[in-house]
Amino acid sequence: MQIKQLFDPAKGIDRAIEKVITYSADAEKRLKSEISEYVATDSIEEHFFDLLSKMQLAMEQGGENEVGVWVSGFYGSGKSSFTKYLGLAFDDSVAVDDRPFIDHLKDRLTKAKTKSLLTKVAKRFPAAVVMLDLASEQVAGATMEDVATVLYYKVLQWAGYSRNLKVAAFERKLQKEGRYEEFLALFKSYTEGEEWKTLQNDELVVDGLIPAIAHEMYPQLFRSDTAFSTEASEIIRFENDRVAEMIDIARQHSGKEHIIFVVDEVGQYVGSRDNLILNLDGLAKNLKNIGDGKVWLIGTAQQTLTEDNERAALNSAQLYKLKDRFPIQINLESSDIKEICYRRLLGKSPSGEDQLGQLFDQHGQGLRHATKLENARVYEADFDKKSFINLYPFLPAHFEVLLTLLGQLAKSTGGIGLRSAIKVIQDVLIEGVNGQPIANENVGMLANTVTLYDALETDIKRAFPTKHQAVGKVQSSNFYDSEIHINIAKTVAVLEILTNLPITRQNTMALMQASITQTQDEAAFNAAVDQLINEANIPFCEQDGYLGFISEKLTEIQRARNEIGLKTIELRKILSETLRGCLSPPPKVEVEGSLSVETGLKLQNPNGLPSGLAGERNPVQTLIDFVDPSEYDNSMAALVTDSREKANQNKIYLLGRKSPEVDELLANIYRCEEIARRHRNDADKEVKEYCNAEVDRAQAKLVPELQRILKRSLQSGSFVFRGTNAAVDTFAQDLLESSKKHLKTVADRVYERYNEAPHRAQTVLAEKFLKAGLSGATSETDPLGLVVKDASGSFTIDEKNKGLISIRDYIERNGTVDGKKICEDFNRPKFGWAVDTTRYMLAAMLSAGEIKLKVAGRELTNVGQQAVDAFKTNNSFANVGISLRDDRPSNEMCALAAGRLGEVIADGNMIIPLEADISKAAQKNFPAFQQQFGSLGEKLNRLNAPGQSRVEALQQTLTDVLFNDCSDATQRMGAAESPLYSNLKWATEVKANLDQGLEDTLLELSTKCKGIDILPNTGVPGKLKSELADEVEQLQQRLKQEDFHKHHADLSTMLGNIKTRVSKAASNMNQDIEQSLKSAQKELSRSPGWEELTDDEHNSSLGQLEQFSDEAEHNLSGIQTLVNRDYEITTSLRQLQQSVKQTADNRRLKRDQEIAEKEKKEKEKGTFKPKVYSQKIPVPKILKSKESIDTVIDQLQEAKQNLEGFHEIDITFELSDSNE
Repeated sequence: MQIKQLFDPAKGIDRAIEKVITYSADAEKRLKSEISEYVATDSIEEHFFDLLSKMQLAMEQGGENEVGVWVSGFYGSGKSSFTKYLGLAFDDSVAVDDRPFIDHLKDRLTKAKTKSLLTKVAKRFPAAVVMLDLASEQVAGATMEDVATVLYYKVLQWAGYSRNLKVAAFERKLQKEGRYEEFLALFKSYTEGEEWKTLQNDELVVDGLIPAIAHEMYPQLFRSDTAFSTEASEIIRFENDRVAEMIDIARQHSGKEHIIFVVDEVGQYVGSRDNLILNLDGLAKNLKNIGDGKVWLIGTAQQTLTEDNERAALNSAQLYKLKDRFPIQINLESSDIKEICYRRLLGKSPSGEDQLGQLFDQHGQGLRHATKLENARVYEADFDKKSFINLYPFLPAHFEVLLTLLGQLAKSTGGIGLRSAIKVIQDVLIEGVNGQPIANENVGMLANTVTLYDALETDIKRAFPTKHQAVGKVQSSNFYDSEIHINIAKTVAVLEILTNLPITRQNTMALMQASITQTQDEAAFNAAVDQLINEANIPFCEQDGYLGFISEKLTEIQRARNEIGLKTIELRKILSETLRGCLSPPPKVEVEGSLSVETGLKLQNPNGLPSGLAGERNPVQTLIDFVDPSEYDNSMAALVTDSREKANQNKIYLLGRKSPEVDELLANIYRCEEIARRHRNDADKEVKEYCNAEVDRAQAKLVPELQRILKRSLQSGSFVFRGTNAAVDTFAQDLLESSKKHLKTVADRVYERYNEAPHRAQTVLAEKFLKAGLSGATSETDPLGLVVKDASGSFTIDEKNKGLISIRDYIERNGTVDGKKICEDFNRPKFGWAVDTTRYMLAAMLSAGEIKLKVAGRELTNVGQQAVDAFKTNNSFANVGISLRDDRPSNEMCALAAGRLGEVIADGNMIIPLEADISKAAQKNFPAFQQQFGSLGEKLNRLNAPGQSRVEALQQTLTDVLFNDCSDATQRMGAAESPLYSNLKWATEVKANLDQGLEDTLLELSTKCKGIDILPNTGVPGKLKSELADEVEQLQQRLKQEDFHKHHADLSTMLGNIKTRVSKAASNMNQDIEQSLKSAQKELSRSPGWEELTDDEHNSSLGQLEQFSDEAEHNLSGIQTLVNRDYEITTSLRQLQQSVKQTADNRRLKRDQEIAEKEKKEKEKGTFKPKVYSQKIPVPKILKSKESIDTVIDQLQEAKQNLEGFHEIDITFELSDSNE
């Protein structure tokens, strides 16, 4: 029975099946043929439903909803069909047999929910669909353009515009202005009847005619028939503007708001070119932002947008950058292709299924075993009865091989001319190779990898010429007539193209299986492989169990590799690196549950000097050595002796027997890496792959094998430590585990005194302990429980603590030591204490008064901020001097110091008479004293009071005490004679009196004394100054004594007396000034020229003197004002008199000038009559008194004042006999 008789006769395996689905194939007949053959598997229907759901959401809501879809899958997996039919379903203008295309697609779907959703979405959101097949664009030479540009050209073409951008812009202008029909008619007249649509992309026609037509239609814009240029413009267009125009064109042409751009093979087109990927990223972003959820971009690719998906057809790290722009990702898997092939082509008739079922029952188990693949990962090598029947004459693995092979061919050629998977299978069935269709073979025959090679040989030759040539060399060799040799070559060639299946003998033989009933002759197969390897003229090899072809160049390189000379130093490096891997990570254990002990690793060299492998600074070191088995016992005895020496007490010796295989492996690893190094810059791809394979071989196979041998040697060896040897395998069966268990016993001995302080403290522990103090110790601040109570109930540290005893003994032996040294010494074996733990224990000893510190020249015996800062970190503690303390104060001194300190602090709290408490109280209060008395000295100086130097001495003492964190506060306050105590007490009393009013009193007295001193020595002020002289002298004497503050009351009385006397003096001076003012006013009114002033002027002048009439205050300031006022009155009077005279003189002069002018005119007219002033003045013959003289003078003065306007004077003195 022939194979073709197994198939369902209703389907016809020889019917026409399209080679590939293309977007450009839109003829109704072709669409009908395609859609009638379309198979929507359950998986594909789910993809349809999910995508339609997301499209519905985005189209309804718009905005930020995702609109980028990435459909991936193997070459020929149905990506183009999926996206093409989805797009056409939304285009209501597409119909087949007068039925909308969407109805035909629904006929191919089986699930009601998918059909319903498709109808709902497509009806509600009919869309303009623009499909772009980038594979055809590559053929058309558009590979240098970015996707956005190619899509833009496609939209122009789809909308009926010229692909010349300027001409397309001209067409759009014509349409917008309603002149497009005019243009078509004009073009037709220019071309004598040719239609524009047939010539719009003809460069010669466009360049020759459009400029002239543009000039004729728009002469105002294009002023000559050459003004319109069809050449590309240099004007820069922003990508978002072009995308917006593209959307606008699609909407205008279709009249639809929603748009779907479908771009086929976009992944293959952009490849790994960053510029094209970046452009595609920008296109997707702009479509989302500008389209508002109504414009979709659907792309197909072989590559998924995942970094590493072993089930994917192809991965691309570069395309992974697009995952955010295409968040809706659909991956059509190989299982879909198998189901489609079965349903469209390989479906069997009932009788065929029965016959194949019987064959499987008889030979299925053996067939599954014969076709089992090693490390197959993505290849479905196993199969059951159902899949065997469905896919026969192919096996499931052959489908995986075919899909991967097609993907690799498409990757190399761009998919040009490549058939889909189903078309390849049909061609194998009905055409076969060399005119021998498989369908004509008898049932039982299997298609295999050789069949696939033959079916795709033309494509392989074009995409992978070196693989094809290698097979050709076998075909033209001595094995030209040996089917098995040629089939091996073809299978290996296919597997080398795949790259994801190990090319082992097992896999090669399994994929060559050609019969259900007869298994491959393994011996004959292996013999054929060996013959191919040994044939000098065939570039075939086997390396580390993997078969493959190599070029002649690689043959020479391989020969050179085997002749590379060995370098001892390089071999030791490889051995060291491998040993490091054997014990990686280095063995590590814990002591007392907290000390981590990791051994360092060293390899003993033949020259006696070990080389470090890991942890060279670790205190415990494991020294590894391999010796000849015959020398093993002698070497063991020598190591036992050496290990007893003090210098080796922390060394573990690990001795193993040297294996002869080690040298061979080391040489092989070295040669693999060296040959790769020598040819690392070779540009030949095959050489690079060979070098990479050599490196992979060394690291993946040879090094692990070397590790295994070294581990085995050491596991059967011995440990030696401090004179004792132990077999490694007595601890565990694993080398690393044995090393850990042995290290545990070693660590307990190396760190035998770690148990005295078994805690790994944090850096802040010492600081926390000091701040908490002995009385505040808790399990958190004192994890080792160092603090205890003594017999009196006071807190101290445990004198019996072994760790504290060890520290005390260390300091006693070494004297003063710095913090770094003591911490490092206790960090080393045999203690191993954490540096932070040692610092915390020393902090406890300082708190208990057992040690003292030397910090930057200061001696600290007490816990203060300086001590806290010194203990804060290991760095701050490094240079701190540490010594035992032997000068602690007596109980009597502590009691006296506590009492005195409590007296000056006076806060009601009792200070415990312990040095630490006294120092703590001093640290707390002395800064307050510094602040409290900080301005006291300056204040006393300002008050002319004594004590400034005493305050300064007190401040310096406080600074000195605080400088050492009040370490000597007890000694200073508790001494029999305590200047610190005396000065604190005095300063407190002085400040209290000053605050209670003494400061104001002294300030006012000082002001009064200064005011009295500057008073004049005459008059009332002089008298006052004399009266107060004794009291001022008494005040000055009082203020020279430091106990001045005790005479607060007397000073207040003195101030009152001075105020009273000053007030009385001021009152008397006010009366004297009042009298002086009246005299000045009278004198002013008698001033010459006064009669010339008006009454207002009289009042104004007198008013200026009246300003001095205000009564001054009855104090020193008032007295000084009155002294100045007397002078001011005199000065003002003189100024006013001068002003009166000046005014009068000016008025007389003016009047005389006016009279003279009048007289002149009268004289000229002859009418002038002199005016005579006539007056008789009675005068006694004898004047006997001042008053009588004044009377005569007054009369004459009055007469003189009346002379103005007279020309002549006639005054007669009438003498009388009376005497006045």
